[in-house]
Amino acid sequence: MTPQPKKPQILVVDDHPANRLAYQTVLEPDYAVFLAESGRQALELCQRMEFAVILLDVRMPGMDGYETAVELRRRKQTLYTPIVFTSAIDQSLAHVNRGFVVGATDYIFSPVDPEFLRFKVATYSQMYLRHEELVRQIDRLNELIHSLRSAIEADASLDQSLRSRIRELDGLLVDLKRQAIAAY
Repeated sequence: MTPQPKKPQILVVDDHPANRLAYQTVLEPDYAVFLAESGRQALELCQRMEFAVILLDVRMPGMDGYETAVELRRRKQTLYTPIVFTSAIDQSLAHVNRGFVVGATDYIFSPVDPEFLRFKVATYSQMYLRHEELVRQIDRLNELIHSLRSAIEADASLDQSLRSRIRELDGLLVDLKRQAIAAY
């Protein structure tokens, strides 16, 4: 997991150039916006970069949004990335439910009010960034526990209470990992 740059990175996936431009125009003041015109192109971008939020059109030729979401959820790098489906056509409850089944975080309908879009992206971006920071803290705590274990093994005379404190840290680490997973 690589830290997001100063401006969180957002991926907009839509086969219609006008839609991509509209989303980009609304979001670019606050985000680094990347554009993909197909599900395949989105998957390629996600292999090279991390995104705080993915806006994903449901209907696209070739690989549609549902298929793209399934592939994104299979990958470790995008397992927890918020995916917001966008659609002007597929607004029925059955389509919305299908979106959630394949891994959508949310579903918004076009045309999208610019303020509503900014609000949604800000909310999911902050969730993603908080999760990313929690994972970094878990990694740092894991490194600390590892170094303490190494110090104990190197000096057998260390006090039993130190060993007990390390067990407490292990328990805290397990709880943090559970919280990170439960947060999503």
